[in-house]
Amino acid sequence: MEKPVTVAQALRHARHDFLNELQLIGMKLDLGRGQEVQSIIRSHAEAAVQLNRLSALQMPATENWLLTAEWRFPEFRFHLECSAQHGTDTKDAAFAHWLERFFNNLEPQMDDAAANNCRTELAVQQSAFEIRLELDGHRQDIELPEVPGLLAWKELAADSTKIVVSAKMEG
Repeated sequence: MEKPVTVAQALRHARHDFLNELQLIGMKLDLGRGQEVQSIIRSHAEAAVQLNRLSALQMPATENWLLTAEWRFPEFRFHLECSAQHGTDTKDAAFAHWLERFFNNLEPQMDDAAANNCRTELAVQQSAFEIRLELDGHRQDIELPEVPGLLAWKELAADSTKIVVSAKMEG
């Protein structure tokens, strides 16, 4: 990563995000929208489960990248799903490096006013660890960085672009 996020910066961002969520919940309660508040709480509970699964992979560089991505790339809205039960520690730095290069290259092409959703899934497929990204929109011009030890490819659909970054699991 070019500029790692310090602990103080991470805590500042986390406090800001937390306060925003509390204000949103408070407004919805004031408007009598209890169902929406329950939905927000369920969403945060599910996100916490996904973050625990991410932590269990023991891939600290990739975990750090994913935990700070939305703060460093605010034009994206990241949604994380982690179905993998184990990671690949020998390729951890390579995955984090690939993600950093990819989003640094993609960032200038993004419309700040648009909702740039990025669904991110960490999974094990056969004997490979994969990070799957799904971006809104048909993005034919996206370039995929080359990082030794990783294989990356994209699939274009009418309303989304799917990218898979994969590495063979050890053992």
